[in-house]
Amino acid sequence: MIVKLSAVKKDLSLKLCALESRPEFFAQVAQWHHQECERQGLKSSLALRQQRLVMHVRDNHIPKTLIALQNNQLVGCVSLVDYTYRSSERMPKVTTESPVWLSNLFVQENYREQGIGNQLIDAAKDYAQSLGLEELWLSATDYTDYYQKRGWEIVRRTKLGGRQVNVMRVSL
Repeated sequence: MIVKLSAVKKDLSLKLCALESRPEFFAQVAQWHHQECERQGLKSSLALRQQRLVMHVRDNHIPKTLIALQNNQLVGCVSLVDYTYRSSERMPKVTTESPVWLSNLFVQENYREQGIGNQLIDAAKDYAQSLGLEELWLSATDYTDYYQKRGWEIVRRTKLGGRQVNVMRVSL
């Protein structure tokens, strides 16, 4: 599956596609997911990340992981997942029965600030819209400003893995 991009500025050497179309990158994406979970203070193991990532390689379903390739080299990824946010507070104004979350946005450090993250987010939004979704959710700590500049709104603040996070939403 090739993902249609809606980003205005596109790098012609950048290709975005679903992880299942490039299985040789599975192990690296699992490692990135594991590192991101640990960075956020969440319990994780590489084996658990690999096990969960297997569910991301089915056609036309959520969960789904999209990857960014530049000159055929893996440079980033983003996932869409459908887990329910575990909190004592209810999710406000959820328009879908099971909210879909943008998760695991990662761009290799030496490829950052080149618009790759924006293109991955846009591709994830396009994919979600193609499934009939009306909104996406995410939780952010360090990068709240990044998402706010891209139209995401803070819905509430809560704790996740012992850290204060902002629960955010964007309409599609």
